[in-house]
Amino acid sequence: MPDHTRNPKLQDVIKECHRALDELFLQHQEAVLTGNFDEAGRLLDGFKEPHHLHMRFEDEVLIPKLAELGDRGRWRASLYTDEHAKIQQLLSKTEVELRYLGRAELSGSALRREIIAFLDDEKTFKGLCEHHQQREETGILPELDEQTDAGWRAAVIEPFLAAWNACKQPGF
Repeated sequence: MPDHTRNPKLQDVIKECHRALDELFLQHQEAVLTGNFDEAGRLLDGFKEPHHLHMRFEDEVLIPKLAELGDRGRWRASLYTDEHAKIQQLLSKTEVELRYLGRAELSGSALRREIIAFLDDEKTFKGLCEHHQQREETGILPELDEQTDAGWRAAVIEPFLAAWNACKQPGF
């Protein structure tokens, strides 16, 4: 990631995280598509850690700050937390379904159709994530960038990026 120490912007940092998370999830889906369910599970596990870190940063730092500033944002602060809960619920469902798919003794057309059904189910998760990311990038992030000073942003971004970089997948 670029250097975010001079007039750091939450929008820039989180957009980069969103792109990285999207790529990790696509790698997981590629493994599903090829029927490599062990790899798909490994990649999903590799997605979860930075994804949870990202949500915790928002839940514990950004959303409370927006609330502290009077919650004058485009959307109420609790909406982001509510969406996080729904995202987590769908991610857990995806994990269960992937384990089932990996254990199913299917081949040929039956396997391909189960893969299609699984990817269709994941579209709900991806759609919610995309909508949530868009809401963050047009709501809470520019709002906080506008309503906070560079010192506060640097103080919260620096430890987040250190943790983010520590949990990134090797070679990513």
